[in-house]
Amino acid sequence: MPQRHSKNNNDLAFFTYDEKRKLGYGTQKERLGKDSIKPFDACCLCLKPFIDPLCCQKGHIYCKECILECLLSQKKDIQ
Repeated sequence: MPQRHSKNNNDLAFFTYDEKRKLGYGTQKERLGKDSIKPFDACCLCLKPFIDPLCCQKGHIYCKECILECLLSQKKDIQ
């Protein structure tokens, strides 16, 4: 027995292929050049090669001096 088409066919917790296609989801508008991407061995704050690297719980890698300076400035701004 055929089932009736749901009136709420777009209330899923995820996008269907057709919805993604209609919205242009995942389409690439332009290519990023090499200078637009951070090198693997670069600090996330100063974007220079690591000096005494430290890693946070999320996996971001920073220079020890950069992260300490950033944390101290954030602490100073809070107070």
